Amino acid sequence: MVRLSFLILKNMHDFFYFDERRMHWEKLLSASIIVLDLPMRIAYPLDDAKIRKIKDLVVKSRNDLLKINRLGVKAVDEIEHCLDRIGLSLGMDIKKAADY
Repeated sequence: MVRLSFLILKNMHDFFYFDERRMHWEKLLSASIIVLDLPMRIAYPLDDAKIRKIKDLVVKSRNDLLKINRLGVKAVDEIEHCLDRIGLSLGMDIKKAADY
């Protein structure tokens, strides 16, 4: 009985840990790109392209961003650097990332 209780508690801990990580990812991905502290010369073109949340940004590839009017290589490099600081990158599969 004690062994069974231990296994149940361990599995519950694993479940809560997974659920906590999933909630963290959801909160991070649903945050506004403003939290990335991007310069306005980058934020405005992203807003014009309807990229307003981090989840909208990370699913885009580097080439997708380079196609946006007024975003060049330097701006995309800066976006990648800002995402890297919080453990994200361009071209992510956010469904797989949430399960990670």
